[in-house]
Amino acid sequence: MNITAKHIIRISITLAIVIGSSYIALQNINLDILFSTLLNAKYEWVLLSLPVMLISHWLRALRWKTMLSPVVEKPSLLNMFSAVMIGYAVNNVIPKGGELLRPIIYSRRDKVPLSTVMASMIVERFFFDAIMVLLFIAGVFIFQRADIERAFPWFSWAQMLSVIGILSSIIILILVIAFFPTLTDWLLKVFIKPFSQSFYERIHRLTDTFEHGFEVIKTPSQYVRLTLESLGIWIGYLLPMWIMLYSFDFQDRLHLDIIDATFLFSVGTLSQFTPAPGGIGVYHSLIQTAMIAIFGIMPEEALAYATLTHGINLIVCFVIGGAFFIYENRIQPLSTHLDEIEKETLG
Repeated sequence: MNITAKHIIRISITLAIVIGSSYIALQNINLDILFSTLLNAKYEWVLLSLPVMLISHWLRALRWKTMLSPVVEKPSLLNMFSAVMIGYAVNNVIPKGGELLRPIIYSRRDKVPLSTVMASMIVERFFFDAIMVLLFIAGVFIFQRADIERAFPWFSWAQMLSVIGILSSIIILILVIAFFPTLTDWLLKVFIKPFSQSFYERIHRLTDTFEHGFEVIKTPSQYVRLTLESLGIWIGYLLPMWIMLYSFDFQDRLHLDIIDATFLFSVGTLSQFTPAPGGIGVYHSLIQTAMIAIFGIMPEEALAYATLTHGINLIVCFVIGGAFFIYENRIQPLSTHLDEIEKETLG
C-alpha cells in the first residue's frame, strides 16, 4: 500500500469516528441552551483546576526522569517536561503522533540514545499507565456495574475482559523482554527466524536495545517512588473533572462527589483508545451519555460539561506545548510529517 493510500485510509477512519461521535453528541441538542450554559458557567472553578492540570503534567515528566535515572546521567526535568507537553499538543492534532515525536525531542536535547528513550516510554505507557487504567476501569465495572449497564448497555463484560487481556499480554511481554532476554531470543528464533531472517534480525536488534531502557523495571528501589508519582499523575487528571463539576448549576441540585467524578473520568478515558485526535467527539458523546443516563442531567448541560473539561485541557496543551514546540524548533527543526516522525522513531 503506497503512502498516499495509507494517509487517505487513516484520515478517513479518523474523520468518520470524529464526525459520527460528534453527531451522536449533538443530535437533539438545543444550541441556544448549550451556549447559554457554557457562557454562564462559573469559570473561577476552571481557573482553580488549571494548577492541578499543570502539576499532573509536571509529575509525568518527573516520573519519566525517575524511570531514566538508572541509565541516563542527570536527565533534565525541564527538557522532559517540554517533550511531554509537545507530545500532548501533537496528540490533539495527529492521533498518537505525539507519542512518536516526544522521544525524538528528548533524545535530541539530552543526547540520549533514541532506543533507550523509546523503551522507557513503552514501559511508561504499557506498564505503569496500563495498570492504572485497568485499576480505574475495573474498579468502576466492579463497583458501578449497574450504572455502566444503564448508560452503555452495548458494552459487555466480554469486551472489558478482552481489553484487560490485550493490555495484560503487553505487560507480560515487556516483563519477559526485561527479565528473560535468553527466553526472548529463543522465542524469536523459534517463531520468527524460520519465516523471515530479516524481520528476525530487526526485532532482535530492537529487543537488545530496549533491554537497556527496561532497567527501571529491574530497580526495586524505584518502585515506591514510581508508584507514588503514578498515583499523583492520575489524581491530577481526576481532580479537575471533580472541580469543574462546580462550574455548573446542576451541581447545586445533584451534589456529585469525587466517586461520581471517578466514574466520569473512567468513562472518558475510553476515548483515548480510539484514533480520534485527543478523543474529540468520542469523549463528548461518552461523557454526555453517562451523565444523562446516570445523573438525569439535561443533554445540553452534560455536553457543556464535556466540552469544558475537554476544551480546557486542549487549551493548556496547545498553549504550553505550542510554546515549547516553537522553542525546540528554533534549536533544531522538528518534522511535523507523520511518516518522517515514524521513520526517525522506529527506524
